[in-house]
Parts: sequence; C-alpha cells; structure tokens
Amino acid sequence: MKHIRRMRETFRGRLLFDFILLIIVSGFFSLLIYLFDTVQGVKEEFIQQEVATKQMQSIVYDYIEQSKQMIQTTADNIETLRSTGSFVTVEQEMIDHIKTHNSRFENLYIADESGRTIAFSPRVNEDGQSNLGLDFSNRFYFKQLQMTRDTYVSHVFQGRGGSQKPLIVIATPIFSEGDDMSGYILGALSLEGIGETLIANNFNQEQFPVVVDDRNQIVFHPNTYPSNEVKAVTMNPDERGEQVWGNVWRVFDEEKQQSQFVTYEVVPEYGWTVWIARPVESVLASVIKTIIPNTLLFLMIATIMFILGSILSRKLNRSLADFVNQTELLVEHNEPSHVVNHLQSIRAPKEIIELAKRFEHMAEHVRESQENLRQLNEALEEKVSRRTKELERNNLELKALNQFMTSFRHAPNIISLVQSTLQEMASILPYPLFVSLPNQVISKDAILSQESLCEFLDAQQKGYRFYKNHLYFGGRADGMLLVGLTANQTIAKREEIFLHTLSDAFSILLDNKVLVDETTKQNALWNATLSSMSEGVIVMNEGGEIEYVNRFMELNFELSQSDQVEDWNTVMKLYGDEKDIYRLFIDDQIFHVQPFSVIGSSDTVGQGYIVRDVTREVEIDQLKDNLISLASHEFKTPLTNIRGSVETLMRKDVSWDSSFRTELLQGIQEDAQRIRQLIDDWLDITKIESGNFPVELEAVLFIPYVKAVIKELQIEEYTTYEWNGPTVVEVDFNRFRQVLVNLLTNAVRYSDGSPKIRIRTEETNESWQLVIEDQGIGIRHDHVNRIFDRFYQVEMKSTRRKGGTGLGLAICKGIIEAHGGDIRVESELGRGTRFFLTMPKGEE
Repeated sequence: MKHIRRMRETFRGRLLFDFILLIIVSGFFSLLIYLFDTVQGVKEEFIQQEVATKQMQSIVYDYIEQSKQMIQTTADNIETLRSTGSFVTVEQEMIDHIKTHNSRFENLYIADESGRTIAFSPRVNEDGQSNLGLDFSNRFYFKQLQMTRDTYVSHVFQGRGGSQKPLIVIATPIFSEGDDMSGYILGALSLEGIGETLIANNFNQEQFPVVVDDRNQIVFHPNTYPSNEVKAVTMNPDERGEQVWGNVWRVFDEEKQQSQFVTYEVVPEYGWTVWIARPVESVLASVIKTIIPNTLLFLMIATIMFILGSILSRKLNRSLADFVNQTELLVEHNEPSHVVNHLQSIRAPKEIIELAKRFEHMAEHVRESQENLRQLNEALEEKVSRRTKELERNNLELKALNQFMTSFRHAPNIISLVQSTLQEMASILPYPLFVSLPNQVISKDAILSQESLCEFLDAQQKGYRFYKNHLYFGGRADGMLLVGLTANQTIAKREEIFLHTLSDAFSILLDNKVLVDETTKQNALWNATLSSMSEGVIVMNEGGEIEYVNRFMELNFELSQSDQVEDWNTVMKLYGDEKDIYRLFIDDQIFHVQPFSVIGSSDTVGQGYIVRDVTREVEIDQLKDNLISLASHEFKTPLTNIRGSVETLMRKDVSWDSSFRTELLQGIQEDAQRIRQLIDDWLDITKIESGNFPVELEAVLFIPYVKAVIKELQIEEYTTYEWNGPTVVEVDFNRFRQVLVNLLTNAVRYSDGSPKIRIRTEETNESWQLVIEDQGIGIRHDHVNRIFDRFYQVEMKSTRRKGGTGLGLAICKGIIEAHGGDIRVESELGRGTRFFLTMPKGEE
C-alpha cells in the first residue's frame, strides 16, 4: 500500500492511475448503457407479446361474434319466412347455403319447439343415415335456450350424432308472432376453423399461442392441433403464475418442465382465456449471446490502453524530473539555469522544452517585477488615503438614497411618501428641500395644498434663493425639487450631481407609484369583467402553470390559480369525448372548449381556453333530430294507408259495394285521427317545454269519472278498485282524462295475456294520491328513470309492442305538474308496474 501511495504522488503514477480510472469509468458506463439497452429490448419483446395476445383475443372474439351474427341473422330470416307461410324446404336450402359457403360450421340444423330436427345440413351423417327427426331435447344447450330465450354460445364438448369431433355450438331461439319460442337454429363450430385462423396470423416461432374456454378446456393448442377429443389444460397464468411486468407472468409448465413468460387476455362476454407463452430460456439465451463478445471487446481495449499509458507516463516522467532538478538551482541559489540545453540534449518532448524556456523568461521577469512592485506599493498607499476620504463622502450620499427607498416602501400615499422623504433628508443635507406638485408644495413640516407654485416662491423669496430640478412622472414634468439656499450658500459640483440623482430617483418612484395605482385599478376591472362572464376562461403560461381562472371554472371544474397544467389536462381526459377532444361531459352538462393562443408583443407567451356550456343547444339539436325521425316514421304508415284507400276508391274500372267503401272510409278516418293525435301530442309537449300549458280546474266526481274512462276503454272485467280517497277532486276534465287513458292503455298494451289492473286512491290533509297498478311485463331498472323523457321508448326484444311516439308519459308528467302535482313510477321486471299520481287538494 505504501508503494502504491508513493507512486500516486509522482507525475507518472498519477498519469497511470488516470488511465486506469478512465478505463474503469468508460467500462462502467458502457456496461450501464448495454444493460439499459438489454432491459429495453426485453421490455419491447414483452410489449410485442402483449400486443400479439390482444390481437389473438380480438381474432377469437371476432370469429365467435361473426358466427353468432350468422346464426342470429338466419333466425330472424326464418321468423320472417314463417310469418309469410314459408315451407321447411326453404329453411333447408337456407342452412345448406350457409354450410356450403362457411367452412367454419361442422353442421347446422333447425329444430322445432320440442327439440326435434326439421332441417339439417349435412342431411345424412357419416353412416349414411338421415339427420332429420333427431331428438335433441336432452341436450344441455336446448335446456339453456328454454331458460334464457336468448342466443347461447357453449363451451367445448365432444360431438355426437352429427359429428364426433370437439365442437362449440351457437344456438338462437326462433320466436312465433305471439313471442313464443317455436324452435331454434344451431350451428356447430369446428375447432379447426379457429386454429386455422390463428395459424394464418403468423405468430413468432418462439411464441406459443393457446386458447381455452371458460372451463379451461382447449379450444386451440399447437401441441394437440388438430384434436379429436376434448382436453383440459392444467396451467393458467392467472391462477398459478407470478407477475413479472405489466401483463407478463412467469409460469412453470409441468408438462415441458420449463419456465415460460406468459401474457394472457380474457375474451369479453364468453369468459374464454387466450395466452401466448415464450420459454424463459430463449429470452436469457438472446441476452447471453450478446454479453460475451461485448465483454471480450472491452477487455481487449482496456489492455491496449493500459500498455500505452504506461509507456507514455515513463517517458514524460523522465523529462519532468530533469526539468525539476534544473529549476531548483534557479529558485534556491538564484543562479542562471541551463535546463533548456539539457532537455534538448536528452530529446525531451517539445512541450517540456517550451515550458522550460517560458520558465527562464518568467524568472527574469520576476526579478524586474520585484523592483517595480516596491515602487507601485508606495504610490498605491498614497492613492488609498485619498480614495478613503472620497468614499466616506459617497457613503453619506448612498445613505440618503437608501433612506428614500425605505420610506417609499411604507408610505400610504404619494403625499405622505414625499413628506416622509423630506423629513429623512433634513438630517442628512445641510439645506432645506421642498417638492412642488400640481397645486401643492410640500416641506418636511407642512403641506401647502391651497397655494400655487408662484405664490409659494413669492412668499419664500425673502429668506431663500432656490435651486430647481424638474420631476417627471405621469408622462410629463409635473413637479420640481427645490433646494433653499441662503445668500452665502453654494452647491458644489459633487452635490449638484447628487441632487440630480435624487431628483431622478424621486421622478422614477413617483412615476412607478402612479403606474401601480393605474395598473391595480385596470386589473381589478378586467378581473371583475372575466369573473362575471357566463363562459369559463383559463390561461396558462409557457412554464406549465395556470395564471388565471375565472369564477365559472372554479364552480364547474374546481380549478384554481394554484393548480398546474396537468390538472387541466386531467379534466380534459376524464370528461373528454374520444371523437371530439374539445367537448366535455360532466353529469348532465355538456361543455365546448375553444383554445386560443396568448400572444405578447411578438411571440406566443401562453395558451388559453374558453369553455362554454352548450347543454341547451345539444338538447335542442337532439329534440329536432328526434322530431324529424318520429315524423318520418309515424306519418309514413297512416299516410300510406290513406293514399292506398283513396286510390282504391277512385278506381273507375271496379264497382265497390257499400260495406267495402265504408270499411275503407273508416280506415281513412282512423289514420286521420292518428295523425291528428300525433299533432296534438307535439303541440302539448311544445307547450309543456315552453312553460305555457294552462289547465282549467273544475270539481269532478272522481269515482264515476274514472269508471267512465275504464268503460270507454272496455277494460271493466280486468280492473279492480280500492277507493280511500276523496269523492270530489279539482282537475282539468279533459287533460286528466288524457293522463288516465295513456296510463291504462299502457297497462293493457304491456301485459302478456289477460291484463290485471288495480286502481286505488288515498288522501292526506294536503293532498290525495291515485295509484294505477298492473301485473304486466314490467320495466327494467336502468330504464325506469328515463321513461318520462321525450321520445324515449324502451327497446327490448321481450317488451316490443306496436305503436307509440315516446311522448305519452312525458305529456302525462307535464299535465300532472301543471296541476301542481307529481308523478312517479315503481316497476319490477316480470312482476308489473305502479304509477303514483300525487295531487294537491283544492280549496274547501
């Protein structure tokens, strides 16, 4: 250790150690860079594997969805054909056509409501026996269809009957006009079709794609493809794996006895799992493959640099040692040195010889400089003495200016600022100071606000003669600094400069005070203006900080000036629309964002946004679209009927009997009434929306009133009553009848079989309540809160009914609210619906 320490104290040792340090540092950073690139490469491979897994998930999902849509479309076509009286032969041709043009289906068949096949493709099985008339009522998918009455996609199971291969079936019910299940259509998917689709996707050779169903049964597995029997897997990344990074799991494959990196995704709706596995050994091998050559290259370069450094340090060390020995003679004995000649004789490096020449020249110059330095030192002492006296005088002037700056910070207004400054100057300067402002003259003792400058000068002229300096503030010379001199006083040049400096400082600070007051007033005006706007304003600087938000933004977005740009970007991402990034949706409100650039004198200095509430505009546009759509749909059918009936009656080549003409005219009348009803509904909803919907209240005997409506609708046998409310109520006779007709008609329309309607009334001290309850099909929970919206209709296959504009319940709500009442609904799907009409009592 001592030898190493001594060696480091020499030039050669330090140079050699520097070379070694350079090698170590460069090697260390090279290793860090390589390791970083290696890690990034592995991450890129993991990301590519995740992308491939998502792609495989999308392929499997699209494959099942396309097959499902084929089966559902065929079921809809069969329903249409059966409604027109089609025969089974047409259905057989239909599924034969699908089987011929879609190799993904192993077989397809149509069965009746008992599960017995009436059409089958292929028509015969592998043994040559007919596939028609087979009873599949004991199959699990048939029972599932009877329970759910909806399309069913099965898990993987071993085929029997039509095919012995592993299959996945897609079955869809076929409904009759009465909404009963009259049969179903089934398509059996071959697993080979899914396998061919995945193989065609050209996955990486090292990637190992696997697909299993919701029971971990193999849909596709490279080791078992194609498979003739159903198999299950024992490895599931989510259950037996260890998460490595993101969606990458490390799983031990017991079958292959090796660890694998696995990425997996779950196929939505079906619960299937897809994953891609890659052996850990292949990843490590690719990393090790690049480590060895890079390490050998680094060691070879380090060895070469070490050898070259050792040779160079030895040669430089010899030259420097001779140079040091010769210079010691010059320093210790002040004798001429022959170091240059000596270094030239041993062929020292050119730089060392040049250094020796400069050193000899420097030594000569040092001897000459010592004498000059002694002489300069004497002159300097004399100058320092004079300069000290000047600095003492300047210190007094600086103290005066400092006092002025201090008084500026604490002055409540301009007048007190000036007077406090003069008071401070009185203890520093040997003569009095006065400041003249418009119509005011200020001294350290008084403020003469009623005397003009000329009056002041005349009054003071007896005692002083004045030295004047103009004060410039507010853009013009609006004042003067006056120095009062006695007959014997004069102002030296240095004092005159100081007074000019004081006047300039006075002018600047007074001008700043005026500017601050004006700027503060202007800023307050702008801030009040922006805060009163009905639109939001947010301004950000280039440093990513929010400079300003008005009250609109604080109330609607909870933003403040202390927030960062990231907070606004979070709001944009959280509430923004994917199609329109400048449209925000918060609860029931819609906002439009308009960006703009904040431009200074020449360059852009920030970014701003104007946020406007466009909820009402969007609602108007939607209402207009709904109205146009409804008009085109609802008017089309009755107008077509009227036109057809009129054209039929106008035919001159046919003589119609009176009963037929009467039937056509009655149809025209009903269609005309339907159009009139639509127009009335639109007029009513328009009045309700505008707030101009008057009602004419009158006393009505309520029980006969309600029973008359029920009799008119011919539903007496379906209706029961429970009267606990008032016998006489105050309502608008026609409008309240319109509400009853709408609610009772809906109760009948949305009931399967014979409707059961219960009507009951209740009352309190201030109000009475009418409850209309049915035992119909009910309303799904997520639709209940929206049934009173304009044009809203529940779109469910199990609840589809003819007719309806979507305005009835909205009009009912408007009529009840116009009476000062309230309407609400409770419903349970499959159990029925209850409407509660709460009305205020009239005056006694």
